Amino acid sequence: MEVRNEGIEKRLFEALAAKLEPQRFELWFKNSQLSFDGTKLVVGVQTPFAVNFVRANFLKEIERIGIAVLGKPYPVEIAVYQEEPSPTPVAVVPSVSVPAPHLAVKRGGIPALCGGGGASRGTLLFADDPVPVSPPTVPIPHTVLPRPGGPLKSLPQDKPGGRRFATLQSYVEGMSNRLACKAADLAVKYPGQINPIYIFGPSSVGKTHLLEGIWTAFRRLPNPKPPLPPRKPPLYLTAEQFISSFQASIQQKTIAGFRERFKGISILLIDDIQYLSGKNVTQTEFMNIIDTLRGLGVQLVFSGDRPIRDLTGFQNELSNRLEAGMACPIEQPEREMMLQIFRNMALQRQIPMGEDVCRFVASRLNAHARQLSGAMNRLHVAYLTSGEPITLAVAEETLDDLIRNNHRSIRLPEIGKAVCQTFGLSEDSLQARNQTKQVSAARMLAMWLARKYTRSALSEIGKFFGGRAHSTVSNTLKKVDAWIDEKNPVHNETFALPLTDAIRKIERILQVG
Repeated sequence: MEVRNEGIEKRLFEALAAKLEPQRFELWFKNSQLSFDGTKLVVGVQTPFAVNFVRANFLKEIERIGIAVLGKPYPVEIAVYQEEPSPTPVAVVPSVSVPAPHLAVKRGGIPALCGGGGASRGTLLFADDPVPVSPPTVPIPHTVLPRPGGPLKSLPQDKPGGRRFATLQSYVEGMSNRLACKAADLAVKYPGQINPIYIFGPSSVGKTHLLEGIWTAFRRLPNPKPPLPPRKPPLYLTAEQFISSFQASIQQKTIAGFRERFKGISILLIDDIQYLSGKNVTQTEFMNIIDTLRGLGVQLVFSGDRPIRDLTGFQNELSNRLEAGMACPIEQPEREMMLQIFRNMALQRQIPMGEDVCRFVASRLNAHARQLSGAMNRLHVAYLTSGEPITLAVAEETLDDLIRNNHRSIRLPEIGKAVCQTFGLSEDSLQARNQTKQVSAARMLAMWLARKYTRSALSEIGKFFGGRAHSTVSNTLKKVDAWIDEKNPVHNETFALPLTDAIRKIERILQVG
């Protein structure tokens, strides 16, 4: 947050930063302006959407802070301020569709193949092209809305036939991806120190976003001053593009040229390397490239959908090279992380909606981030159609069928399996008469979750979990509620995880909550 002078404005700024959660302050106030002219307190934000959101969600807090700092109430005005125009406009790169396997294009630079997990797969960007503009972490310039009931305007496109590459700044960090985020940061700040970095996890958890963000960060690094040579470009490929390009070089007898192109880069990022499975000749060439680039100090970052030792059809030598670096898992996002992802989507598209709408959507459609993106597309169209802010009633009506289709019936065996997986127990331990402290506590938590997420009667729950009586299950539910309310530290010794963390992990396994 920019403060124009010291004194009162600085105290107001510090009080606001101390009052709000760091993540929310960073998102809504980092790039804002604050001023006090003796008669009113003015908060300047960048877009009309931000004006509406700050007024709806933070006005009372700002008023209270104003009273605390200034000694008496003053009017608070929230308005749009104009930023200084950027002296150097960023060019938008047109896309060039290149059918695989013909990926070699005669042009001055090294071809940098971009795209991964979207419309831009197969799009070819050259190393001497300008960097694609990436989604900002602050609101984009305000879009002129149609009159309510008027013709729809097309959604803004980032580049013809494609999309903008993601940034690290727009990536939401949480418990489920913290290690991968730190590894990405290390790759940019200290390239070549940890090699290779392997990021793995199921679909739609943000692996491609992270690789694109690293690519964008490298492209934005400034060139060193002469007489030092200019910085080498980064190279991003999907595994399919790597395979196609290698096979084409064999067919065209240009393998030497294929290898040479990798020597003129600063970082190599390859997405979805599980598709190299069973392709022994391609894997051998891939290992040669890894060895060559590591020797040159080039950073290597790969992604896949499973742990290294679960990559079937991989040569042991290749798996060993991956294990020599750093493997970083990404799990399904936790509830608060999904909520923050949805907030960011609304902010970037400038769709005015309250916190209640964000929490409603993130709690009902939380299987993965792409599901949230689909919901946001619907809400965006609803907003463009009416020109009115999205209310909870509008969100419920617009997303009704998505929410109904998303509902999944949870069964008792699934609850038991998820609990056993979380605490490292055998799958039949919860049904046995075992009374050890760990098994007993896990069984009690399983009953509590079964009551929350299934339609089973207490007698059915008791029968499934070792033939317990109705009254036993009822007492168990009360005990677990007390554990949660009291946050009793004894449960840290009972469970392999703190109780609240264990519940979140089980919910992620079940994809509920």
